[in-house]
Amino acid sequence: MMAITSGLPAQSAVTLYGSIDESLLLNTNNNGSRAISLSDNGIQGNRVGLSGTENLGSGMRAVFRLENGFNASNGVLGQGARLFGSQAYVGLAGDFGSLRAGRQLNTDVALIAPDFAAASQWAGILGSHPGDVDNFYDTFRVPGALKYVAPQIRGFNLQLLYAPGGVAGHITRGQVASIAATYDVGSVVLGASYNNVQSPNRGLAAETANVNIPVTTAGVYFLSPVDSGFASAHTYQVFSCGASYNVGSAMFGVLYTNTQFQGLGDLDAGPNALQYTGNAIFQNIEFNVRYTILPSLIFGSAFNVTTRNSVSTIDNPNGLGSASYIQTTIGIQYFLQKTTFIYAEAMIQKASGVDSTGQTAVAANNFIGRSSNSTQTAVRVGLNVHF
Repeated sequence: MMAITSGLPAQSAVTLYGSIDESLLLNTNNNGSRAISLSDNGIQGNRVGLSGTENLGSGMRAVFRLENGFNASNGVLGQGARLFGSQAYVGLAGDFGSLRAGRQLNTDVALIAPDFAAASQWAGILGSHPGDVDNFYDTFRVPGALKYVAPQIRGFNLQLLYAPGGVAGHITRGQVASIAATYDVGSVVLGASYNNVQSPNRGLAAETANVNIPVTTAGVYFLSPVDSGFASAHTYQVFSCGASYNVGSAMFGVLYTNTQFQGLGDLDAGPNALQYTGNAIFQNIEFNVRYTILPSLIFGSAFNVTTRNSVSTIDNPNGLGSASYIQTTIGIQYFLQKTTFIYAEAMIQKASGVDSTGQTAVAANNFIGRSSNSTQTAVRVGLNVHF
């Protein structure tokens, strides 16, 4: 990393940081065709940013972060082509922890995913959950948020976030409230989180859509067939819990998430072509292991099962059918130096049942194109440089 400091020691500091991740992706079924392409964001999202602190005295510091996501293949800004669409916040920090205001990561993304989700550790996109239905791969950022990060006390970590959202006539649209906590007891880490979002389609999801696209009641801003049919949900709720265990060179993890699209049929939130009612409930369980073969060589494997209930419709109280997605990911990373590694990974996903659009469920790994049938396999070989 590069630090720029003032002439007075420990008074202020600004750090420039970033990550560039580019890979060659083989997708056996991208809308019915085999595809080989350049693909960015394989293991880590591409970003460049500035973070800084300013000493205010009496143990208080001003802090800020401005971070851009971008596509390494073509240079286009990420997060809907927003300037500093990844993160943009200011705050105060001290012995009490830190209080920040601005565009930020949700608490489960910031605190739970890094400890328990393979996608945030070594697997990247290919290891993320189908459709990123629980947002653990951070598809959606939270705008206009207040976040409190508590100081670590005897292995206990806590984060709280609240974004009031609101537009004229709809004061709760886009409101986000979340809490996450972890407890580190040496070789064991435990954690849990709760996230609640109001009018998620026109709020949280639309805030990551292209800035030039009008946000309307007819728009669907959930892009995967796994959940795009549930755009009319009044509330989006995610509960998670996880545990990891470190023994020798191996790290074992388990993560459970329960994601609910509640109050389907709210046409102010989004369209409801299939006339869904009630709740769509996704349950996801992931088992993963990471093994350090050498200090420069890491192997990982993850197995994930996602299931969804049969969601009621006005004409069919028993619903159109449930869905399930089974996914396995393996990967290996070799560090050429501390900030540069090459990697290879493979993923296979199998879908069954009926997806949110009322069609036969197809395999739908994130951001690589949906399959035309129930199975999808992808292989990625890439290079990551971070500073």
